[in-house]
This record gives sequence, structure tokens and C-alpha cells, in this order.
Amino acid sequence: MNTPNFLWPSLSHPPALDSDQIHVCAWNIDRAPTTADWKILDEEETVRARRFVFPRDRDRYVRSHATVRRLLGSYAEISPAKISFETSEYGKPSLRETANGSTLEFNLTHSGGVAVLAVARRYPLGVDIELIRAIDLEIAEHHFSTRELETLRSLPEASWLAGFFRCWTSKEALLKGEGMGLNLALDSFDVEADPLRPPDLLASRSVSRLSLDWKLFGLQPTPEIAGALAVRNAGRLEESTVQCAVQCFVLTE
Repeated sequence: MNTPNFLWPSLSHPPALDSDQIHVCAWNIDRAPTTADWKILDEEETVRARRFVFPRDRDRYVRSHATVRRLLGSYAEISPAKISFETSEYGKPSLRETANGSTLEFNLTHSGGVAVLAVARRYPLGVDIELIRAIDLEIAEHHFSTRELETLRSLPEASWLAGFFRCWTSKEALLKGEGMGLNLALDSFDVEADPLRPPDLLASRSVSRLSLDWKLFGLQPTPEIAGALAVRNAGRLEESTVQCAVQCFVLTE
């Protein structure tokens, strides 16, 4: 197992989360879970973890979900073991209302041994990361819109992979934010595929039912991983102030 070379600042505990902030936290899930990790999972999570055939997949699941519970418990000021989830019609998880009335918006993603959690108090969120790797052109042709493909074809060969993952992670973050999953066709809306331009939702056709109220931000927790954060009703959150409005950090354990 390789230790990720994180590009974000390291913190032992999440800082206070203001109502106009978004926190994006990354951590290494390629480590064996502890007894404490297993103990704070609920029954459904424990059953699901034990169903994994491969130990690495099981360990990554336990490590990611246990840390999510600790992070959300810290933000909501309740015990991690008492965190309770519910899911939407299409499976998007949310925090069940707590006894102290805390509500949080959050979204989890993982790839290449790294997990990333985005958390806010009032902004609906979607987040996606992907390990950068060789990709067949046919995947883009099958999933991307005409406009996105035209942009990708115009890129220098050296920039094509960065453009592909800019496009892919932006689309996935939007789908996860909307909570529609595969029920929303990837080619029914257009995002910016040029990696030298800021991430952006460029157009949404009526068939997609995707709101144009989403703002996109690029993420790169490690040199080998690309990602995107989708924020709905972002208001004054602009790309130029992303470091202030969207605080990214690595949780050290």
C-alpha cells in the first residue's frame, strides 16, 4: 500500500464550520481499520462491510465510513456512533435529524486509496474524485455531449487526460449533488472540459432536469487524483475566493 502524497494542509481535527463555508476533507483509506472503527459503524454498515469478498475493499469501506461518522459527529456535536443516515429515492445519503437539531449537507467519494468528504451547513453538495489513469477515447464518446467532445478533440494530446477527468468528475459531482445517479444521462448537460479554464456547468437541456444553480470547483487532493465539487445556490462563492470559501484539508489519524 502506498501512502498518498497529499497536497492539502494536514489537520488532526476539523476546524469550526461556519454557515457560509464548505469543508473538503481527504484521508488515506489504505490502512487497516481499528477495533474502534468497527465499533462505531451501525448494524447495516457492519453487515455490508462483512459482505465484501476482498479484504482491501472491506478495509477501505470501514475506514471511509468510520471517519465520515467521526467528522460528521464533530460538526454536529454528537457521538459518531449515534449518527443516523437516511437515503433519498435514488439513494443519496443524508443526515437524519439529530436530537440537538443539527443539520448538515455532505457527500462522500473515494478513489485510489483516498476518500474525500465535502460538508456544509446550508449548501447542497456533490463531490467526485478519480485516480488519473489511461482512458479509452470510446468512453468519452459514449458518455460525453457533442460540445464536450469538441472541446476534448481541440486539446493538445498532453492535455487530453486532464480534460477528460475535468469533464468526468464535474459531471459525477453534479449527478451526486442532484441525487439522481444514473437516472440523469451524462450527455444531457454540458460542462467545461478544458482543464485550463475554471470548471463550469455550461448548459442543461430540459430532458436532464438539472438545475443551473450549481457552481463547480476543481479539486486535487494528490498529484495522481483529480476531482470536482458541485455546490448549489453558491451565491457569492467564486473561483477566485475558493481557498477562503472552500477549505480543503487532510485529516491525520
